[in-house]
Amino acid sequence: MAKFRVASVLLLSAAALQVSASEFNLGLNNDVVSTELELQMNKDTNAVLGYIYSDESGHIAQGAMHMTHDAGVHHFEVGAQLSQLWSDDAPNGSAISVGGRYILTMGPNISLHAAAYYAPEVLSFGNVDGYYQLDSKVQYRVTPNMALYVGYRKIAFEYDNARDFTFEDGIYIGGKYRF
Repeated sequence: MAKFRVASVLLLSAAALQVSASEFNLGLNNDVVSTELELQMNKDTNAVLGYIYSDESGHIAQGAMHMTHDAGVHHFEVGAQLSQLWSDDAPNGSAISVGGRYILTMGPNISLHAAAYYAPEVLSFGNVDGYYQLDSKVQYRVTPNMALYVGYRKIAFEYDNARDFTFEDGIYIGGKYRF
């Protein structure tokens, strides 16, 4: 738990640096609401703070730092993500996962997004022995500052001494606002 607090303080301290653009995401399905605040630290670095609530599964708080790179219609982000799980149905714990996000711009208003993160046992703490998150979505930009999307996300935690736990596995809709 102390490692999670230290990492949270470091991430929030980094977020206090000068930022040039920010995005707020809100995703929903029947059982889950997710929020995400992305802070562009500079042209090559971003920080992402997220929170996911599930009626059936509990809560997840997340923080990530990415190195970013743009190559024409391709946008790459590679980095680490800290996730903390609080659940009534599974043991609580945290994981530092490695992975990233990818965006393919299909036209002036449509883009495909994918994200994947993985934490092996050595990067999992508390009662968690592994973690992975997969996410994909199609996004339509309504205005330069607003977009709508539909996607699929799976988040799962692995345990040695308990049954593996799927936090979320399903389709969601959402919107993004850039300010």
